[in-house]
Amino acid sequence: MWTFGVFLKPMAQDLQWSRARVSSGYTAFLIGYVISVVTTGRLSDRYSPGPILLVSAILTGLGFSLCSQVHTVNHLRVLLFIGGLGGGANWSVPTSTVQRWFFAREQAGLALGITISGVGVGALIFALLADYLVSGRGWRDAYLMVGIIFFAVMAASSFVVKKAPGETGALSSGSGEAMNRLVVPRREMRQILKSLSFAGITICQCIAVAAFQIITAHLVPYATDIGIPSAASAAAMGLMGGSSIPGRIIGGHLSGRIPWQRILAFSHVGMGLSLLLLLFLEGAWMLYCFVLFYGLCHGSRVSAYLGILGDFFGMGSLGELIGTTMAAGIFTGAFAPYLAGFLFDVTGTYRAVFTTMIVLLVASGIIASILHKPDTA
Repeated sequence: MWTFGVFLKPMAQDLQWSRARVSSGYTAFLIGYVISVVTTGRLSDRYSPGPILLVSAILTGLGFSLCSQVHTVNHLRVLLFIGGLGGGANWSVPTSTVQRWFFAREQAGLALGITISGVGVGALIFALLADYLVSGRGWRDAYLMVGIIFFAVMAASSFVVKKAPGETGALSSGSGEAMNRLVVPRREMRQILKSLSFAGITICQCIAVAAFQIITAHLVPYATDIGIPSAASAAAMGLMGGSSIPGRIIGGHLSGRIPWQRILAFSHVGMGLSLLLLLFLEGAWMLYCFVLFYGLCHGSRVSAYLGILGDFFGMGSLGELIGTTMAAGIFTGAFAPYLAGFLFDVTGTYRAVFTTMIVLLVASGIIASILHKPDTA
């Protein structure tokens, strides 16, 4: 997700496609991701995560690598859709598994924050790597190499990620509460889906993901349009991922002192306010200020969103809940890059896009601030 913006402009220029046309490939990726994140989340509630991750590695590596051969927009859409089918497992499987491993233990939030900080590390590395490969070898070879690397990393992880002790019967002493929460019948999903708390969390997720997808796809083209070098723009994307790392860890650590919903609210408002910098962007220094602030808030938001699901609704269906809310966010945000590209093609500016994002993010922060934990009776 973090690297598509690096490919967008070179592909549009080489293939003589509009940005909206190229962005439709990213929309196809997100649709595949929606299907994957729900399916793999549900599977992770029932089966060992290793085989799930291995199958996902094959799909992601194949889809990305074959993008090096695209010549038509439909070809691009199909291949990125396949890549998306593999990509969802990278989210739902690790985030639900780690919360089961550390449920009812001290620093559980910190463990979650450290786990998802891997996304920030990957963004920092892959954004710079993708720009280096695109600049030196062209976007086709870059896609091939990125696909191979994705496969290798995901396949390796499939051999080390295991089910939580509570799911295998190997519980340590003092973990009886965790065992109960892991093996009791799952809370009725219809009850959860109809609750106001779940609706509020999902609305916040949809708005945040839509904003993230727009920034991921269009930040680098926007920055280069105003004269910031492509290398500096790609570095900014990597820096945004890098700055999300402390945000994820801090958000998880603070959960022992501050309710998840407050962390979520502060994060959404912070992301919205940071976008003001893009409206008045004049140079690389302002771009770096934006990505630092946005990345920090984005990171803490991710920890809060995942943590609040486990805290509000328990562990029994956590993978499915993560997949469902993420799918809702991705589905809502799937068309956001395309719409942003369309608005740019029509108006020649991103001002309306950024203004709308600011309003929606601040509004979602207000929603998050009034969320309440459902009754457990």
